[in-house]
Amino acid sequence: MARKATIASCRSTPAPAAVPVYYAPITLADLANFVPQQATLTSQPRGWTVVNLNTNFIAGASTHVVSGSLMGNSAEVRFTPHAYDWSYGDGATQTTSVAGSRWDVQGLREFSPTATSHVYGSLGSFTTSVYVRYGVEYRVGGGAWLPVDGEVSSAATTTVVIVQGADTVLAARDCSQVGVTRSCP
Repeated sequence: MARKATIASCRSTPAPAAVPVYYAPITLADLANFVPQQATLTSQPRGWTVVNLNTNFIAGASTHVVSGSLMGNSAEVRFTPHAYDWSYGDGATQTTSVAGSRWDVQGLREFSPTATSHVYGSLGSFTTSVYVRYGVEYRVGGGAWLPVDGEVSSAATTTVVIVQGADTVLAARDCSQVGVTRSCP
Protein backbone atom coordinates (compact mmCIF):
# COMPACT_ATOMS: atom_id res chain seq x y z
CA MET A 1 0.00 0.00 0.00
CA ALA A 2 2.86 2.34 0.68
CA ARG A 3 3.88 1.89 -2.90
CA LYS A 4 0.58 3.27 -4.22
CA ALA A 5 0.96 6.40 -2.08
CA THR A 6 4.42 7.07 -3.53
CA ILE A 7 3.18 6.76 -7.09
CA ALA A 8 0.23 9.06 -6.40
CA SER A 9 2.46 11.76 -4.90
CA CYS A 10 4.78 11.66 -7.94
CA ARG A 11 1.87 12.22 -10.29
CA SER A 12 0.74 15.36 -8.49
CA THR A 13 4.11 17.11 -9.02
CA PRO A 14 4.02 19.19 -12.23
CA ALA A 15 6.50 18.18 -14.90
CA PRO A 16 9.25 20.71 -15.76
CA ALA A 17 8.74 22.74 -18.95
CA ALA A 18 10.06 20.99 -22.02
CA VAL A 19 13.22 22.51 -23.44
CA PRO A 20 13.79 21.81 -27.13
CA VAL A 21 16.67 19.42 -27.72
CA TYR A 22 18.53 19.56 -31.03
CA TYR A 23 20.65 16.56 -31.83
CA ALA A 24 22.43 18.03 -34.84
CA PRO A 25 24.34 21.31 -34.43
CA ILE A 26 22.52 24.44 -35.58
CA THR A 27 24.15 25.86 -38.72
CA LEU A 28 24.03 29.20 -40.49
CA ALA A 29 21.63 27.62 -43.01
CA ASP A 30 19.19 26.92 -40.13
CA LEU A 31 19.32 30.63 -39.25
CA ALA A 32 18.77 31.95 -42.80
CA ASN A 33 15.56 33.77 -41.83
CA PHE A 34 17.49 35.82 -39.24
CA VAL A 35 19.10 38.75 -41.08
CA PRO A 36 21.51 41.29 -39.53
CA GLN A 37 20.63 44.98 -39.59
CA GLN A 38 22.18 46.89 -42.48
CA ALA A 39 25.22 48.87 -41.37
CA THR A 40 25.88 52.42 -42.51
CA LEU A 41 28.98 53.93 -44.08
CA THR A 42 30.16 57.52 -43.74
CA SER A 43 33.34 59.38 -44.62
CA GLN A 44 35.33 62.32 -43.32
CA PRO A 45 35.26 64.78 -44.91
CA ARG A 46 31.67 63.88 -45.80
CA GLY A 47 31.28 63.18 -49.53
CA TRP A 48 34.54 64.79 -50.69
CA THR A 49 38.25 64.67 -50.06
CA VAL A 50 41.57 65.99 -51.33
CA VAL A 51 43.82 63.91 -53.58
CA ASN A 52 46.84 62.41 -51.75
CA LEU A 53 45.38 63.08 -48.28
CA ASN A 54 43.75 60.59 -45.90
CA THR A 55 39.99 60.10 -46.08
CA ASN A 56 38.53 58.57 -42.92
CA PHE A 57 35.78 55.92 -43.25
CA ILE A 58 33.39 54.77 -40.53
CA ALA A 59 31.12 51.71 -40.61
CA GLY A 60 28.09 52.05 -38.36
CA ALA A 61 27.70 48.47 -37.13
CA SER A 62 27.11 47.14 -33.63
CA THR A 63 26.16 43.98 -31.79
CA HIS A 64 22.40 43.42 -32.06
CA VAL A 65 19.75 40.74 -31.53
CA VAL A 66 17.11 39.61 -34.04
CA SER A 67 14.07 37.65 -32.81
CA GLY A 68 12.18 35.01 -34.76
CA SER A 69 11.30 31.35 -34.94
CA LEU A 70 13.71 28.42 -35.07
CA MET A 71 12.23 24.99 -35.77
CA GLY A 72 8.87 26.09 -34.39
CA ASN A 73 10.28 27.66 -31.21
CA SER A 74 10.78 31.28 -30.17
CA ALA A 75 14.46 32.13 -30.69
CA GLU A 76 16.93 34.99 -30.83
CA VAL A 77 20.08 35.40 -32.89
CA ARG A 78 22.87 37.74 -31.79
CA PHE A 79 25.11 39.25 -34.48
CA THR A 80 28.50 40.62 -33.35
CA PRO A 81 30.65 42.49 -35.90
CA HIS A 82 34.26 41.30 -35.94
CA ALA A 83 35.68 42.17 -39.37
CA TYR A 84 35.19 44.81 -42.05
CA ASP A 85 36.04 44.29 -45.72
CA TRP A 86 36.56 47.71 -47.32
CA SER A 87 36.50 48.50 -51.03
CA TYR A 88 37.46 52.11 -51.76
CA GLY A 89 36.23 52.28 -55.35
CA ASP A 90 39.65 52.84 -56.92
CA GLY A 91 40.70 49.17 -56.83
CA ALA A 92 42.16 49.34 -53.31
CA THR A 93 40.78 47.08 -50.57
CA GLN A 94 41.60 46.23 -46.98
CA THR A 95 40.22 44.24 -44.06
CA THR A 96 40.15 45.67 -40.54
CA SER A 97 38.94 44.46 -37.17
CA VAL A 98 37.58 47.92 -36.31
CA ALA A 99 34.65 49.91 -37.69
CA GLY A 100 36.51 53.21 -37.50
CA SER A 101 35.51 56.40 -35.72
CA ARG A 102 35.63 60.16 -36.26
CA TRP A 103 38.96 61.95 -36.12
CA ASP A 104 37.91 64.07 -33.12
CA VAL A 105 36.84 60.95 -31.18
CA GLN A 106 40.31 59.49 -31.82
CA GLY A 107 41.99 62.75 -30.80
CA LEU A 108 43.37 63.28 -34.32
CA ARG A 109 43.57 66.24 -36.67
CA GLU A 110 41.64 66.16 -39.94
CA PHE A 111 43.28 64.16 -42.74
CA SER A 112 45.31 62.09 -40.24
CA PRO A 113 45.76 58.38 -41.03
CA THR A 114 43.43 55.95 -39.22
CA ALA A 115 42.94 52.18 -39.29
CA THR A 116 40.11 52.65 -41.81
CA SER A 117 41.41 55.58 -43.84
CA HIS A 118 42.43 55.58 -47.49
CA VAL A 119 44.45 57.92 -49.70
CA TYR A 120 43.11 58.49 -53.22
CA GLY A 121 45.91 59.05 -55.72
CA SER A 122 43.79 60.55 -58.49
CA LEU A 123 40.91 62.94 -59.00
CA GLY A 124 37.45 61.53 -59.61
CA SER A 125 34.29 60.15 -58.08
CA PHE A 126 34.59 56.84 -56.20
CA THR A 127 31.90 54.61 -54.69
CA THR A 128 33.16 53.16 -51.42
CA SER A 129 31.61 50.10 -49.79
CA VAL A 130 32.14 47.86 -46.78
CA TYR A 131 30.98 44.36 -45.94
CA VAL A 132 30.58 43.66 -42.24
CA ARG A 133 31.36 40.11 -41.08
CA TYR A 134 29.41 38.99 -38.02
CA GLY A 135 29.95 36.18 -35.56
CA VAL A 136 26.63 34.49 -34.78
CA GLU A 137 25.11 33.08 -31.59
CA TYR A 138 21.57 31.86 -30.94
CA ARG A 139 19.33 30.95 -28.05
CA VAL A 140 15.93 29.29 -27.78
CA GLY A 141 13.33 30.27 -25.21
CA GLY A 142 15.63 32.65 -23.33
CA GLY A 143 18.26 29.96 -22.70
CA ALA A 144 22.01 30.31 -22.88
CA TRP A 145 23.69 31.80 -25.96
CA LEU A 146 25.25 29.13 -28.16
CA PRO A 147 27.85 29.89 -30.85
CA VAL A 148 27.33 28.90 -34.48
CA ASP A 149 30.29 27.92 -36.68
CA GLY A 150 31.06 30.37 -39.48
CA GLU A 151 30.12 33.96 -40.05
CA VAL A 152 27.55 36.07 -41.87
CA SER A 153 28.59 38.90 -44.19
CA SER A 154 26.30 41.85 -44.85
CA ALA A 155 26.78 44.86 -47.12
CA ALA A 156 26.53 48.31 -45.57
CA THR A 157 25.19 51.31 -47.40
CA THR A 158 27.65 52.78 -49.92
CA THR A 159 29.01 56.30 -50.06
CA VAL A 160 30.33 58.32 -52.99
CA VAL A 161 33.51 60.33 -52.43
CA ILE A 162 34.49 63.10 -54.82
CA VAL A 163 38.27 63.51 -54.87
CA GLN A 164 39.42 67.02 -55.72
CA GLY A 165 42.73 68.84 -56.01
CA ALA A 166 43.80 71.66 -53.74
CA ASP A 167 46.13 74.57 -54.41
CA THR A 168 48.02 76.14 -51.56
CA VAL A 169 49.67 79.53 -51.43
CA LEU A 170 52.57 80.44 -49.17
CA ALA A 171 52.59 84.04 -48.01
CA ALA A 172 55.20 85.89 -46.00
CA ARG A 173 52.54 87.70 -43.97
CA ASP A 174 48.84 87.65 -43.20
CA CYS A 175 46.97 88.83 -46.30
CA SER A 176 44.05 90.04 -44.20
CA GLN A 177 46.11 92.87 -42.71
CA VAL A 178 45.43 96.31 -44.13
CA GLY A 179 48.18 97.65 -46.38
CA VAL A 180 49.58 94.24 -47.43
CA THR A 181 49.50 94.21 -51.24
CA ARG A 182 52.75 92.92 -52.78
CA SER A 183 52.59 89.18 -52.00
CA CYS A 184 48.84 88.83 -51.63
CA PRO A 185 46.27 88.56 -54.42
